[in-house]
Amino acid sequence: MKRLLLCLCLLSSISSISQKLNVSGNLQDTVSKSPLPNAIIMAIKLMDSTLVEFTRSDDQGFFKLKPIPVDTYQVIISHPKFADMGYFIFGDLKNLNYDFGKIILQPKNVSLEEVTIFAFKDPVYYKGDTLVYTADSFKTRANATVEDLLKKLPGLKVDKDGKITSQGKAVDKVLVDGDEFFGGDPTVATKNLNASAIESVQVYEKKSDDVANSSTGEETLKILNLKLKDEAKKGYFGKLSGGSDFQKFYEGEALGNYFKKKLKVSVFGLASNTPNSSFGWDDVFKYGLNNEFSRGENEDGDMYMSYTSSQPQGIPRTLKTGFYYNDRIFKNTKLNLNYSYNNSLVQSQSTKRSQYFLEDTSYTTTNVTESVTKNEAHAINIGIEQKIDSLTDLTLNTRIKFINSGLSSKDETDFLSANQLKTRNTAIQNNTKNEGFDMTNSVKLIRKFMKKDRVLTLTYNNSVSETRSDGVLETDNFSYLDSSEFLNSVNQRKEGFNTNQNHIAGLAFIEPITKKIKVETSYDYMYYSSKQDKKALNNVNGEYNQVDSTFTNNFINIKQINRAGLKFIYESKKMRVAIGSKVRNVYVNNNNIFKAQQVTQNFNNILPFATYRYKFSDNKSLNVKYWTSSVNPTISQLQPVRDNTNPNFINIGNPNLLPTLTHQVDLNYNSWKSVSGKYTWLGMTYMYTDNDMSTATTYDTIGRTVSQAINVNGNFSLNGYIGTSLPFFSKKLEIGPNVNASYSSNKTLINAEQNITKDLRSSVNLNIRLDMDKIEAGINGTYAYNQAVSTLNNSSNKPYTSQTLYGYINLKLPLKFALGSDANYTINANRTSGYNINYLVWNASVSKTFGKKENFILGAYAYDILNQNISVDRDITSNVVTDIKTNIISRYFLLKATLKFNSNKTKEEDEY
Repeated sequence: MKRLLLCLCLLSSISSISQKLNVSGNLQDTVSKSPLPNAIIMAIKLMDSTLVEFTRSDDQGFFKLKPIPVDTYQVIISHPKFADMGYFIFGDLKNLNYDFGKIILQPKNVSLEEVTIFAFKDPVYYKGDTLVYTADSFKTRANATVEDLLKKLPGLKVDKDGKITSQGKAVDKVLVDGDEFFGGDPTVATKNLNASAIESVQVYEKKSDDVANSSTGEETLKILNLKLKDEAKKGYFGKLSGGSDFQKFYEGEALGNYFKKKLKVSVFGLASNTPNSSFGWDDVFKYGLNNEFSRGENEDGDMYMSYTSSQPQGIPRTLKTGFYYNDRIFKNTKLNLNYSYNNSLVQSQSTKRSQYFLEDTSYTTTNVTESVTKNEAHAINIGIEQKIDSLTDLTLNTRIKFINSGLSSKDETDFLSANQLKTRNTAIQNNTKNEGFDMTNSVKLIRKFMKKDRVLTLTYNNSVSETRSDGVLETDNFSYLDSSEFLNSVNQRKEGFNTNQNHIAGLAFIEPITKKIKVETSYDYMYYSSKQDKKALNNVNGEYNQVDSTFTNNFINIKQINRAGLKFIYESKKMRVAIGSKVRNVYVNNNNIFKAQQVTQNFNNILPFATYRYKFSDNKSLNVKYWTSSVNPTISQLQPVRDNTNPNFINIGNPNLLPTLTHQVDLNYNSWKSVSGKYTWLGMTYMYTDNDMSTATTYDTIGRTVSQAINVNGNFSLNGYIGTSLPFFSKKLEIGPNVNASYSSNKTLINAEQNITKDLRSSVNLNIRLDMDKIEAGINGTYAYNQAVSTLNNSSNKPYTSQTLYGYINLKLPLKFALGSDANYTINANRTSGYNINYLVWNASVSKTFGKKENFILGAYAYDILNQNISVDRDITSNVVTDIKTNIISRYFLLKATLKFNSNKTKEEDEY
């Protein structure tokens, strides 16, 4: 049909010089059948939407346009009291006269006595590339929250630390109605917004907004979007919550939102000295607390965002507050303004036991570290979205953050020989203060055209940051053996000054060739300037005035990157294929000012990529992606100066480092069976890296290590997952087994000998969930097996396991009482003596709701009733196996009151 239209348009254009079309007709009222005067008749050229001619109907309803060139037109008839009507004219030299005859216009509104519409939607289905969950298809208890709803969706998980995964992969952003509901970044309604407000939950992959600065143009973010019902988009809601044991522990939250049409205002505050020292993922998303998210940028210009609400490793104290404002201040202008303040303190104590395996020997260290970390930050975000015209959008964003931090730490380490004899002891004390700021600005212009899918995107980003540090390092060393090698004591003042300035500009243009084929071209320019000035001053006669040249340096790193890309895209109803490549040139200048040395590098990369997606049906799809990426070394990895923050572990930069080149393949498959409700997902990721960043480490006779960053070839990793969700008994019971496994191979140099560490990690998980009107219960069991094999010394090739068993139950009782309890039992095995710790963490609560709306909740909460909570972890790096124990808050009790409020005058569900 399209080819026919093009041919007709071409023939019409050739003959239009000498031939004209005549268009006429007669308009009548649909009710009285009388003539309809003063209607507007327009002839619009279909090719470019140009208005060619227009006229009005006369008193008798007749109209006749002036002769128009032969072409293809849309004739639109418009009257203020009647619905518009349109016709298409395909100009033909054989027929130049178009008389529509009698045309009866219909009224704009027709009153119907009653209309009943029946519709059915699958609980889970695909709409294009988007996986859609129909919210009302998943039963939740009365006044259940959005969080409750998300936990019921097959293939979607929310863990206790706030991490959201879909089909085994982490969700990068959470949106509401495709935009920020409150604030400016990932937002989602949760505990204070009922699940009944959600129309659907959508999961899809979206190309990074910073397209010009992505490595291939095909990098995607996994997005979870909550589509709200219309009635849920107006009013106010919030909560006040406070709890204490009236002796030591306390926690309190205050959150409130007001929204009307496009206006959204949010205020919040949090104060706590319990593990609940951050907002839960639900409140962060719901209230749009986007300053709670950490932003970053890698060396290739790619932007990322992360958030964690995991329990802090230590004893915390936290204060957070701020406000968010979002409004469409003019018809085409949207303003976002956010401010937040964060003040935190964490006291931590940890013990470590590390085993070092060398080619012909081994030794052990035991370490105790005590630290106090303070952080204070002010963050301001300003964003403007301007719609210049119907085809052009402009976005401006500015983020400023002022930071003050301090660290005071004491570290004591014992060194033990292979036969467990103590050889030496070191004591290290660090006191450091830091202050600085970082500012980022971005401009993005998107220009669309009349031709469908033709898009021009222009981007510019710049960032400026500055950090000053001042501290004192003191060390004492004692040897139990006679040795010619010994570490001298250190008493140094450490001064640092770091500045960074980045400029990134990009252009991308998409041109459709046919209905299914598009071509995208892009060009990016990136400029990075980093300066690191480190000064070490020895204490002489009570004053820090002697420069220690071994640990002092002034280093400047400048990078310039030019990158061009070409991509071909084929899209049909069931399939999408994209293939292309980016080529980049990187120029690097490393200037060692302190030693008057320069190193310059100039190299090229080819970064190919390809993606394939096939949709078998609306509920089943397969995605395969191959892409390459390159990361440049940081200034800390480049600067050739020793870092003796811990004299037992010296690090040195390497100005000759090259950028990495990583090849990655991703595969993902998922399937939903609407009748049975069975959901299955599986996936795999393979990565192979040349010039990967690694370390060359030397060990002396007293156990001191000196490490330098180097490039190695051949590092790779492979990980896969498969899971399913099986509902029974009308979905009241759900069983969900899943398996995850990963294998990696990484190279390092140990005393100039190559060491390859092959790391296998695997886990099997089974989740059983019961969901009834008055009871919710579940049990989850996980078994994890891990083994790291080192080629340098077989003594380190010892597997270790961990098992967890988690269960919960929530009961709705008479008289508006609720009872809740959960327990997590952890078993650690095959670790170092003293770290094979098994512990049971049991929590329980009882609460009661009050008031007609049941929005006031009073409850008693007991945490870690058996007083066994502890943090135990194992870290394996090259030839070193480290077991770690860290103190965290254990048993405590709170009496807690919560008041929830909203403008819908509906009751809120109490928290179990």
